[in-house]
Amino acid sequence: MMPSMRQVAMAVGVLWAGWWVVFDVADAIQRREFGYAILFAVAVSVPVAIARKWPVAGGTLLVSASVVSVFWYVQMWVRSFNFWQIVLLFAIMPLPPLVAGVLLLLSAHPHIPHKPAHTV
Repeated sequence: MMPSMRQVAMAVGVLWAGWWVVFDVADAIQRREFGYAILFAVAVSVPVAIARKWPVAGGTLLVSASVVSVFWYVQMWVRSFNFWQIVLLFAIMPLPPLVAGVLLLLSAHPHIPHKPAHTV
């Protein structure tokens, strides 16, 4: 049985949020600064948690998080990294919540079956 769009979206969202929470907590332990890590963990986890109950709201928040992260980080990326590093950063930071959000928004729309072109 194939997973639904919503299940795939939730899996992508949970994996994305989990990766960044673990990454940021590890960084916070190394730097011994936990305030930002807690705020960041909440910021990436809340849209996924909301999406579980309300797919449209969660999908909108995930797409918004993706757009915000592009505008937040792109200037730093362009100054600090080469093209392929930027592609990799895009693939691990803004792309997963964008995919998850779009899938959640699409899964929330009722599917209207199309009439067959030829009826016999």
